[in-house]
Amino acid sequence: MKHGFADARREIKKLEPFISHISRRIFETPETNFQEIKSSAFLVSELQKQGFSVKRGKGRLKTAFEAVWRGKRKNPTIAILAEYDALPEIGHACGHNMIAALGLGAALAVKNIAGKKCGTLKVIGTPAEEGGGGKLLMIKEGWFNGVDAAIMAHPSNKTRVVSRMLAVMEIEFLFYGKASHAAAHPELGINALDGVINLFNAVNAMRQQTPDFSRVHGIITHGGDAPNIIPEFASAKFMVRGLTMPDFKFMIERLRRCAAGAAKTAGCRLKIKANPLAYHPFEPNRTMGKVFAENLRKTGLKESGIGETEEIGSSDIGNLSQVLPALHPEFAVSDGEAVNHSRDFLKAVLSKKGTGNMLKTATALAATVLELFGNPGLIKEAKREFLRLKKG
Repeated sequence: MKHGFADARREIKKLEPFISHISRRIFETPETNFQEIKSSAFLVSELQKQGFSVKRGKGRLKTAFEAVWRGKRKNPTIAILAEYDALPEIGHACGHNMIAALGLGAALAVKNIAGKKCGTLKVIGTPAEEGGGGKLLMIKEGWFNGVDAAIMAHPSNKTRVVSRMLAVMEIEFLFYGKASHAAAHPELGINALDGVINLFNAVNAMRQQTPDFSRVHGIITHGGDAPNIIPEFASAKFMVRGLTMPDFKFMIERLRRCAAGAAKTAGCRLKIKANPLAYHPFEPNRTMGKVFAENLRKTGLKESGIGETEEIGSSDIGNLSQVLPALHPEFAVSDGEAVNHSRDFLKAVLSKKGTGNMLKTATALAATVLELFGNPGLIKEAKREFLRLKKG
């Protein structure tokens, strides 16, 4: 099978109205994590119309789906990932409507060009990236078993093909003290808020001894009930991040020690509640990245020249990158000042620049998948790279 960029560009050109329609439709009906009922149903319906066989999720993953186009070749199996959850209050200010739209567009382009002369093409709908850890649950349930490589593209305020992401875990610290009259009998109280304040002070002192790119940031979720009562309960919630798994584990342990010391100093009892849905570091597959970068260059969309570890966040695709070769390029829909999760970015998602760059990225994505199907050596090299990284 010899198809490439020119075929992808021609097919995406035909699909431009379809891709733009999907993007706007999902944008106009924002749904938060695990509640993407309308978006999921709409995407499934469109894929079924195009000849894909579809499996729907159940239970908590009821908005997940797998759409499959099977060619005559046994290998490889390539998954294009679609995200479609929105943020609370601010809607699609992270542009997941665009991820779904360009992913479907690229998949249809590949199907229309390659027909049955390819391996297995999957569009996997992954709900709840924004804090719900949808991909973690899907990995556990085996949705990615047999997939050789996964790829998606995310809107941003910059264009970058290869970037890393931080592992992240949310941890809540609950401090229990003893109430007393703050003026008449303060000596009889145990101030739980002191425990929380001690924790923040300990974290601030810790920052200068943390590994590069590690992050820790938190808020006070409860600080007491009235200023004339010694707080018997106070709480704080933190997020801790690391660029590698060793750094991540180091940061979690240091934060736990800070909390234990803070509680002991204040005389409080401490309870720690860690969110089990921890996002792992994202390791981009550079073999696939080189192919994507060349195809993106041909569209005229230039990379922003930003490093792999600059301006990075966290995502549940990090967990997937620990299981199989994965790529998560970014494409600019705005100028640098309009960052994800902002009102300005929300406006940029449907802007002329945003839509144009989404279509260029869809072209690069389709062309890359065609090359992965047409050149068995690329998948083999991507897997070799993945195994090298797993071995450290």
